[in-house]
Amino acid sequence: MAVRFRLLSALATIALAAIVLVVVLSGGRSPDEPSHSRLAPASVGSPIDVGVNPVAVAVGAGAIWVIDAARQTLTKVDPHTRAVVGEPRHVSGGPFAVAVGAGAVWVAAGDGTVRAYDPRSVRPDGPAATVPGANGLAVGGGVWVSSRLAGTVTRIDPRTRRIDRPIRVGRGPADIAVGLGAVWVANADGGSVSRIDPLRGRADAPIAVGARQVLALTVGEGSVWVARAGDPAADRTQLVHIDPKAHKVVGAPIRVPGAVPLDLVAGEGVWVTDSGGALPLESGSRGGVTRVDPATRKVTSPPLSVGKRPSAIALGEGGLWVTNEDSGTLTPIMVARRR
Repeated sequence: MAVRFRLLSALATIALAAIVLVVVLSGGRSPDEPSHSRLAPASVGSPIDVGVNPVAVAVGAGAIWVIDAARQTLTKVDPHTRAVVGEPRHVSGGPFAVAVGAGAVWVAAGDGTVRAYDPRSVRPDGPAATVPGANGLAVGGGVWVSSRLAGTVTRIDPRTRRIDRPIRVGRGPADIAVGLGAVWVANADGGSVSRIDPLRGRADAPIAVGARQVLALTVGEGSVWVARAGDPAADRTQLVHIDPKAHKVVGAPIRVPGAVPLDLVAGEGVWVTDSGGALPLESGSRGGVTRVDPATRKVTSPPLSVGKRPSAIALGEGGLWVTNEDSGTLTPIMVARRR
């Protein structure tokens, strides 16, 4: 699954905090979880020290990959031993996003560069490409980079590093994901989602999601899931469901507890990270991870406690992996196997 950049610069201006209940599910069902939920129970593992300010995470090539914005590094973590492999690789230009696919680990930086790294040696692999205003990153049928500044999405050929002609989408494209035969883009400033046909290299008309801000999106559980701000202050965060065939929002929005959702991923439920607000240390909220059952469209339990200021989340290698910006850690969430 692709990992996507989470509008950190925009959300930093939101001075909102929320008090969040926390709970750890440890094999049994939480008392607050609906008895009809089809989802297997989850448990939170011990945090892994991965630096100072981990802001992005991706899973692939048999490892977990973490971007530390403060140290400007790419760190490789073994999912089995849960230990850092070797020394973190320095990445210049202000790295903020990571994705895995097409035989490489891809890192996007604030200076617009997109670099490939060999998954084994974690060394640069070939020349870098440049996309001015690079914002979101995903891999699948190419390397896709959104530019909030330009209002476009650009495809990079993973073999030649050739850059295709930019594709115009909605206003302020940021988060981006690949799946269900298309590339999906969250138009952060336009309150919409764009669908790109990768074969035609064109975007359909934007899909309105009924909000001023689109904070994040993901593809999974047979659908496209979008985190939106219910109002300008983002104090009512909601999850909406886009039918990929009908190209429209279906069903009522799902209220998600917490303050500012920074990331989400779908698999064994839809998981949403909550940063705890723009000023979590002052509010007393550490944030958490909320799980939604896509079948019942209900939150299954109070948010899981993972670390201080959880932000990015990725799925794979037997679990979910959450970066905690203020803790400098990576927390695993393991879902019990179905019998």
